Amino acid sequence: MHEALNKRLASLPDDTVVYPGHEYTKSNVAFTISVLQSDPVKKLQAFADSNKVTTGKFTIGDEKAHNVFMRVQDPAVQKATGATEPVDVMNKLRDMKNNFK
Repeated sequence: MHEALNKRLASLPDDTVVYPGHEYTKSNVAFTISVLQSDPVKKLQAFADSNKVTTGKFTIGDEKAHNVFMRVQDPAVQKATGATEPVDVMNKLRDMKNNFK
C-alpha cells in the first residue's frame, strides 16, 4: 500500500484527476479527521458533507494534502500512530482504519 500510494501515485503530476473505483470519501474523511485535523482535511469533510458523489472531483495534489495514507511522513500522523518509519506508519493507519467505528 505504501509503495502504491506514496511512490507510484504520488509521483504523478499533482493535477492528475483521481477516479477511485468506489465511493469511500465520507467514511475515509471520518477516519482521517480522527487522525489529522488539518485545513485540507476539514475542507474535504465539508465537501463530503455537501456532496453525494465525490468521484472525479480531486487530484493527486489534493490526495497528497488530505489523504492520511499519503501523509505517512507528517509529524501529526506519526504521533497519532506512534511510528515514524513510513511502512510502520502505514501499517498502524491500516489497523486503526480497520478498527474505526
